[in-house]
Amino acid sequence: MSDVREATPADAAEIVHLGALMYKAVGAKPTPMWAVDATRLVRDRLGKDLIGMVIDAPEGGLACCGLVNIAPRLPKPGAHAHHMGYIQWVSTAPQHQRKGYARIVMEALLAETDARGIEVVELHATPMGKPLYEDLEFWVKSDNVAMMTVRGRPDVPHPEGEGL
Repeated sequence: MSDVREATPADAAEIVHLGALMYKAVGAKPTPMWAVDATRLVRDRLGKDLIGMVIDAPEGGLACCGLVNIAPRLPKPGAHAHHMGYIQWVSTAPQHQRKGYARIVMEALLAETDARGIEVVELHATPMGKPLYEDLEFWVKSDNVAMMTVRGRPDVPHPEGEGL
């Protein structure tokens, strides 16, 4: 089964489950409290400023999911759209990997951003996902450096020297 559909609030727990698998694959450690909070946020935001695309698994649950956050953006010279998309949690259940589901979900997410007139769509890629995203015409930006800070969290160590 590879029919993609728009996610509904009833899919939130399964989306979070697949999101947790994605986070675990990159070394993060989702907690039960994270899952509760994430499920509530996904359920509350789906169909508003969060669009999800999913593929149902034949055995029940979801085989694959992906989300795009829609956010306002201050105008940039030459840009026509004042919103941007940020893709997150593109994740496929292990037993359904290598079937093209992530591509189907990504194409549906991009069709939705296109339909909304969103010009800029960003994401962070894992090494495993990077070839798919490049094939979908994403590229590594070279006009600036992506930087971040984590504030108010002394339990998150600063990676000394990373990115310097």
